[in-house]
Amino acid sequence: MENSSKPYRSKQKSREKGATASGKGENWKMQDHIRGHNSRSEGGQHVEKRLRRDEIYPLRKNCHGNPGALYTCALCDIPLESISHAFKHVRDKRHKKRAREKQEQLMLAEIMPPGPEHISAVTAALEAVVHEHGMNDQDVLKRESLVSVMQDVLLSVLPGDF
Repeated sequence: MENSSKPYRSKQKSREKGATASGKGENWKMQDHIRGHNSRSEGGQHVEKRLRRDEIYPLRKNCHGNPGALYTCALCDIPLESISHAFKHVRDKRHKKRAREKQEQLMLAEIMPPGPEHISAVTAALEAVVHEHGMNDQDVLKRESLVSVMQDVLLSVLPGDF
């Protein structure tokens, strides 16, 4: 009985090594089978395509923090244990917010810089606003004299060298 435990452990280790050394496809099939999912079927391919659109991808390696995880959310950087958990996560408010932020970033990255015609149109619009509501030379002189008076008053009241 004493020696029976050692061969069992060595056999078990060799089986584990064989499982990790087999192809990734085999590993996925085994994990899906264990979980009761067959996501590699025709319907499963449609599901995975939908998940990829929501930035959820199959894990290539086992997750150290969650060894039962089969998927990961690239936006939120969290492991997901099953397809149902993945769909639940996609409906989560935080995931939706991150997806919206990523979409906005992509949209902003696609905006072309303004051309000369845009720049001249904005310049003309600003000049019209300044002409209508801006300060003229007399207003500038009044403000400069006011600043000078305020500076003199403050220097006379405040102690110290200013």
